[in-house]
Amino acid sequence: MRFALAIALVALGCAAARAEDINSFRRAHGLQALTPSSAMALLAAEQANSMAGRNHLDHNDYKARLGFYGGFHAENVAYGCPNEDCAYRAWVRSPGHRANMLLRNVSTYGLASATAANGRRYWALELGNE
Repeated sequence: MRFALAIALVALGCAAARAEDINSFRRAHGLQALTPSSAMALLAAEQANSMAGRNHLDHNDYKARLGFYGGFHAENVAYGCPNEDCAYRAWVRSPGHRANMLLRNVSTYGLASATAANGRRYWALELGNE
């Protein structure tokens, strides 16, 4: 658990660096900026690590993982991108992922990645409210 928390805190630091891009995207569409969340970063780290460990892109146990948080949530996942910018650009180009990033009823986010044994990098972006 301490290892997961450390990953989440590192992910939160990385996510804060990308917040300006995510928030610039949202502002360009007339939406409020999102606040980085350590809870959402932990959920993102858990999902990214789970996908990397199984070498499989999915939303495995999505409702169970987010069910104990109040409010609305959404999750974007990706793989193969070497950096955050690549993952962000992929989500912007995907109608469903783009729609998640433009949700009006979310206020926080967490972003994380993990690398599988074969070198493929998995990404998870959690959007919600705490």
